[in-house]
Amino acid sequence: MSRWLGLTAIVLVLLVVHLIVVSRDRTVPALAVARDVGTMQPIADADLVAIDLVPEHGVRFVPADERRVVLGRKPAFGLLKGTLLTSTSLKPEGAPEADTQVVGLRVGPGHRPSQELWHGAYVCVSPLPAVPSCDASSTGEGAFRARIAAVGTPEPGGAVVVDLLVDRETIRFALAAAGSGAILSLIGV
Repeated sequence: MSRWLGLTAIVLVLLVVHLIVVSRDRTVPALAVARDVGTMQPIADADLVAIDLVPEHGVRFVPADERRVVLGRKPAFGLLKGTLLTSTSLKPEGAPEADTQVVGLRVGPGHRPSQELWHGAYVCVSPLPAVPSCDASSTGEGAFRARIAAVGTPEPGGAVVVDLLVDRETIRFALAAAGSGAILSLIGV
């Protein structure tokens, strides 16, 4: 009987060791590049493939369930087929494209809609004190349309810094508005 007890103990120890080894090699689905993607090329669904990956400490891979977040983003550098997609492989959202700049505009309370502003929203920027509108007849008056790149945390007094993506034609108006203040209004596109 002690022989059976010893054999059972050995089998249990081997089973526990096996479970520990298997659990350490558990894979998770991650995204890799299915074909070469250039730096100016938005990532499409056909550019991605899900792979099984044993996670390593320090490797910040993009999980396969974040596929929709990656679609449309541009790589920070050219990606070759088979490259594991990491958080540093992608340009940050709101990063300026060629011929655009990001301008921070401090907007005080009462100078923006009461609803929350969000990344990607389009706004009309009307510089103070003239406050021109963004309609078609206002060209040259200093008002301009822009897309929001980011929205900062509101200050205790209610002001908030809004980062705007502006093109080369409107940069001088954006810089003037950043210096003198402006009113933001949400616009449809």
